[in-house]
Amino acid sequence: MPHNLRFRPVGVHGSSQQLAAHPGSGATYREIYPAYLSQWPVTDKLYAQISDYGGLHAKPNRTEKQPAAFVLTLEQGRLLADNTLSVAVLSADNKLVGDASFQYDVARADLARPEDNTIFGQRWFKAPVQVRGTVCSLLSGGGAATGNYYHWLIDSLPRLHLVQEAGLWESIDYFLIYDKKRQFVVDSLLALGIRSEQIVDVSTHGHLVADRLLVTSPVRGQGTHNPEWACDFLRQALLPAAAPQQFSPYVYLSRRDAPGRHVLNEDHVEEMLAPYGFESHVLSDYTFTQQIALFAGAKMVVAPTGAGLANLVFAPVGTPVIEMFPKHFTVMEYPELCYRLGLSHQFLVSEPVAGPIKSRREAWSEHLLVNLETLKQELRHASSFPRVATVLCLTEFPDMSAFVSPV
Repeated sequence: MPHNLRFRPVGVHGSSQQLAAHPGSGATYREIYPAYLSQWPVTDKLYAQISDYGGLHAKPNRTEKQPAAFVLTLEQGRLLADNTLSVAVLSADNKLVGDASFQYDVARADLARPEDNTIFGQRWFKAPVQVRGTVCSLLSGGGAATGNYYHWLIDSLPRLHLVQEAGLWESIDYFLIYDKKRQFVVDSLLALGIRSEQIVDVSTHGHLVADRLLVTSPVRGQGTHNPEWACDFLRQALLPAAAPQQFSPYVYLSRRDAPGRHVLNEDHVEEMLAPYGFESHVLSDYTFTQQIALFAGAKMVVAPTGAGLANLVFAPVGTPVIEMFPKHFTVMEYPELCYRLGLSHQFLVSEPVAGPIKSRREAWSEHLLVNLETLKQELRHASSFPRVATVLCLTEFPDMSAFVSPV
């Protein structure tokens, strides 16, 4: 039965900037970075291997138009986030602010038009919570809404940089996130100086009206390329929070705790890597600040593809990364991120270990069987990079000569 239909928006503002230009709109627009053309010179070898499932999961774009990055303040702004497929940001005149909202089309696996935001089809609305003061939304929809570490770090947290550059940080009373039970989310905010009492989540504030609602443009615009300002912010703001703990600089990440993408011959992979100083890590065992410390001290990273590689934002420039993909889940996220971060990226693709894969959902959990000889070749290649050649001395790792190419 329909309920509170007055909260269904009556239209769309396609542009935050144009909305703010209207007298009496109660909107203030601040452009932080201008629009630009983003480039990613992905190699033909990698491009050929990347899986194509269409939409945001199609073959990667070598060039993307990145819209301006902005902060929008809405007097009596309203926000509804009661599902993972949309975040509806609404102005005081009860219209959706299209370029500040999030809407996703599952059928196309792609972003949808603002007019197709799920709020327009909704027939039952819970009355919004009234919030005195200023609320800053860090909601980015999609993977972040399901608690994915990568999407929180890449798509949500950098929004704080835009707020900081706008000079609005000190004016914020509350920060809206998806789930306060996600400890890494809370820990990352605490590391930035946000107090626990300032953090609210959608379990209590999934529909709210604030005296002032502060939202930003999507970090990656309407595409998939990471802006360098976001990577710089994560490094500069969070590296000082690294735990005072030392690890081996040769890092292997295991997904043995994950629901999919297991390395089926991981015992053999670890056995092969161990004599060269590699230590295995299951990231769910570590706090957020321990993960920062692990990657901040890395000199080489070997891992099956997975959200934990978002921590590469904390690795030193030049760190070699060897990413291992299942045959049907060879994705662009971390090669592209490595390019932005100045990390050298290499990869290997496992041969299929099961029957035919018919969808990305199936491919997401596909396991790997790593070819050890191929991995050795990638390690030899990685050791030839100038930065690594200076640290892999035989006095530290007696057997590393097997990995070093002849000069």
